[in-house]
Amino acid sequence: MEFYTSALTDYKMLMLLFLSLWFNLTLGGGKSSDQKSSVSLGSYKTLEISASPEYSAKYKKPSKGDPVDMAYEFLELNRGRLGIENPREELKQTYKALDSISGVVTFQQVCKGVPILYSNIAVRFTGTGELKSVEGDYHYDINLPTTPSIDSASAVSVALQAMSSPAHPKVVGPGKPVIVSSKIFRPIKEDRLYLVYIVEIFPDSTKRLDKFERYYVDALSGTILYHEWSSILRG
Repeated sequence: MEFYTSALTDYKMLMLLFLSLWFNLTLGGGKSSDQKSSVSLGSYKTLEISASPEYSAKYKKPSKGDPVDMAYEFLELNRGRLGIENPREELKQTYKALDSISGVVTFQQVCKGVPILYSNIAVRFTGTGELKSVEGDYHYDINLPTTPSIDSASAVSVALQAMSSPAHPKVVGPGKPVIVSSKIFRPIKEDRLYLVYIVEIFPDSTKRLDKFERYYVDALSGTILYHEWSSILRG
């Protein structure tokens, strides 16, 4: 009888242990959940936009007028096809050039007011002012906080501490953070977005060819994501 009671107790303990392990694996466990959250931070999707209303009747055309307004109106009229939800909030005009032969207006995408570096959507026009085509990449489903955890002064301090030759450098501060894709500095590895301060530090030099160091400082963690040497020609 004692043997039976002991065996039953052991069986119950094994069952409890099994159920505990099963629930932990099913629900992910604390460590696995944290890893998933870390990986998803900065995730996004990209939609390639390519539209030619000049040659296709499937697109709704805007009223003729100012090219910038025409571009916004075209994207709004064709929101279902092109996928940009709020063009006037998400796209900031960066360039405009028009003449009697052709014209172009370019836009940079912003996320909650923060510019996404190297994002570009170009809207092209004919010489008579008709909207001709739209090309570019649009990022959506962005999972990234846009409120920095450190200020620009702290970002500069982090870069100065890391620089290789601290001899009276000139610092070009970042001002406000921007969003960059990891593809900028790791083309063949992970593809995610970061909120960064870009700090450029110039050595004290009188040479015509002046090298400087550029640091991408994570505005959320305060760590250096990438460091590169660049050069400019001084006039």
